[in-house]
Amino acid sequence: MELSECMVEQSNRETVESDDERASTRRTDESGVTRRRTLQLGGLVGVGSIFGAVGFGADGVAAAEGSRPDDIIHLDYDDYDSWSDIYRLSNGDSADLNFVSSPTYTGENAIQLQVNENDHWGANAHYDFEDGLFELNNRMRFALNTNWSMEGRSLSNCRIWNCALSIGEASAGGTVPDGTNGWSNRMYVSSRGTDPDGPFHLLSDTYHIDAAQDHNYIMDDDEYALAQPEIEPGVWYDFESYVCVNTISNGEPNDDGIVRYWLDDELIFERENFSFTSDLGDNIIDTTGPVGHYGGRYEAPKDLFTYYDTHSMALNGVFEFDSCGDGDRTFDESDEQSETDGDSNDEESTSGDAEEIEDELEEIEDTLEESGVEFPQGLGELFSM
Repeated sequence: MELSECMVEQSNRETVESDDERASTRRTDESGVTRRRTLQLGGLVGVGSIFGAVGFGADGVAAAEGSRPDDIIHLDYDDYDSWSDIYRLSNGDSADLNFVSSPTYTGENAIQLQVNENDHWGANAHYDFEDGLFELNNRMRFALNTNWSMEGRSLSNCRIWNCALSIGEASAGGTVPDGTNGWSNRMYVSSRGTDPDGPFHLLSDTYHIDAAQDHNYIMDDDEYALAQPEIEPGVWYDFESYVCVNTISNGEPNDDGIVRYWLDDELIFERENFSFTSDLGDNIIDTTGPVGHYGGRYEAPKDLFTYYDTHSMALNGVFEFDSCGDGDRTFDESDEQSETDGDSNDEESTSGDAEEIEDELEEIEDTLEESGVEFPQGLGELFSM
């Protein structure tokens, strides 16, 4: 794209987020998040293998790309009473984030995230990582409602997923990261090159050192795009992202941070020259999760709904198994719900059977290891399904 075209496009799109987002992404003590049914397969890698690949001084290596993860977390929304048992809300209205029984891809519950007409925010939800990560492999299913529209502007963008975010003032709001004050990678749907009613394209938006809002539209004219997928309203898609922070040599960040996207198991985007951080202690991956934010200073032309069904994460590594699960790929308008399905936002957890099952699984793992039998990495994921 020529420089003049970039300048025109930048002027057209203004900014893709609100000015108050930087402060409101901070963690709060009121979140009340209880991860009641996360089958965490910890202890399978070993501390030595992780810290053997990570250096915190000169010539430090941020992550062993493609390594076996130290944890796999599978969030099946059927196992929870409320979205607030899973995610923390930083922006928007909690009333715009609900469990619904239809449409779903599989099971009984999906998350519905609403952006109201003439508004920017639906909600910004976070699954937080207490100790921070060097690598994060995400999988989730999403769908746009059947009459999703981005009319009213020649170019509109709507963020629907935070792939990886390091909390700080430079994770959003137009502030350029300096290597210590936050960064982010987020996925949007976009009307660029489409009709207002779709099908739509995808946009990878990244805050990294020396660049805020570095846009890569996943279309044929982008050097890092490997495909040009079209997102149809009313259709479920399997989305997978992989983000790996950059390495550091002699105290200086290298341009080797990685972002990859897959859609329905096809690699659609790959960029391996990001410089996210100069601080591997405090400026790594803090959070991920669903989000609904329309435009920058422009607003949604109508009520818009995004649906999410299941969310899985491989921490400090990559998944060792393919995505799975069959469901109804398309749905129609009669399936959609704008009313809540008994979302209580209760902070109390009724873990009961789920905790007992998790304890039994850990006992089985211990017994197998004591007998010299290697515990299969994918058993927890398989069990949860």
